[in-house]
Amino acid sequence: MPEELLYYRALNYRASLDKDSYDRKNRLERGFTGEQKYDEILDQTGHQNMYIFRDIYLNIGGSITQYDALLITESGIAVNEIKNFTGEYRVEGSSWYTGNYILPDDAPSQLRRAAGKLMRLRQKLGYDFAVTGKLIFPDENFHLYSREENLWNQVVLRSEMGDYFRSFENEYSGEFASKLADLVEQHIVANPYFKLGVEFGSIRNGLYCGGCGSFYLKKQYFHFACQSCGSRESTETHLVRAMSDFKYLFGSARMTTKRIMEFIGEMVDYRTVFRALNKYCYAEGRRKSTHYKFKYYDFDEAMRKEIPGRKYKDYLK
Repeated sequence: MPEELLYYRALNYRASLDKDSYDRKNRLERGFTGEQKYDEILDQTGHQNMYIFRDIYLNIGGSITQYDALLITESGIAVNEIKNFTGEYRVEGSSWYTGNYILPDDAPSQLRRAAGKLMRLRQKLGYDFAVTGKLIFPDENFHLYSREENLWNQVVLRSEMGDYFRSFENEYSGEFASKLADLVEQHIVANPYFKLGVEFGSIRNGLYCGGCGSFYLKKQYFHFACQSCGSRESTETHLVRAMSDFKYLFGSARMTTKRIMEFIGEMVDYRTVFRALNKYCYAEGRRKSTHYKFKYYDFDEAMRKEIPGRKYKDYLK
């Protein structure tokens, strides 16, 4: 899930989003849904014979470019630009329209820029590999109308995605593909555009239900029971969610035991919070200056990796 979407999701639980933030969150949600559909179909058709990079930023020649997906084989690198558009679109010349509205930045231009950066890298390093690109539209309700023949060579609709992925069946990933993957990895950088954050005291503190988002919880011995939907989640699950939210809501602010206690509204005792911080975070500094960095990308990753060893289970409705 993109960092920006994690920020807006956490903020949406703890504050009222203004119209711009609400619209931005919905666009990000839609884009993420499209990428999940892409992954699902790619998994169904199989991808054991290639290297795949998903949602990365590459620094090439001092310029940073985001890539939705790179498929790497012995033949070269295929750039996939994923666009989860829905509804009717038409293309006239180089302009894309939805209704009477013209898109400010058309999809083929984005694809050309992304592929062009990889070509520049190829030229700089003297490598000989092909760079190809496709615009992937995973929504079943997307309809495109155009008389531009060159455009259709770049487009893969939902009904064509399986065939497109199967076109890589005769490819393989050997020593050269491994070198290309290493090359890509060497140029990966953190997302430089994610600079969002809120003031610590500007949002609602406490714990909320992972099922319905309600803050109306009742403390049990090892769980919190949601009084709105009936879900029961362990205290540990709630603390992990709070750590993940803290990471994305407050930017570079340090997560200390005192801060996380305030953030959860002191709904969990200090010793339990302290143990959870030392289990799910890296501790930095000493004694009074100790602060914590969440070990995982987000709540979902932490739960996937830690749940098998957990004693107390969750019961979401």
